[in-house]
Amino acid sequence: MSTATDKDIKELKDEYASLKADLAEMSESLSSLARDGVAEGRKKVRGAARQSRKQAEEAWSAVENEVEERPLTSLAVALGIGFILGKVLSR
Repeated sequence: MSTATDKDIKELKDEYASLKADLAEMSESLSSLARDGVAEGRKKVRGAARQSRKQAEEAWSAVENEVEERPLTSLAVALGIGFILGKVLSR
């Protein structure tokens, strides 16, 4: 009878070791997936930041060109915007 019990205990230990190995493998797979997801997200954020920076530089360049081409109009617009902001913010 102790032989059957010893055999059952050995089988349980083997199953436990197998489950433990499977869990370790699953944990490593999940960790790898998480790292890949973070790297991909970081790459997308950097790309979006690069695109935003490029668009901002283009917009600023367009404003600079407009000011150079029409300095008096630009001065009048800036004066008008400043006047309006002064009125709004003084309230």
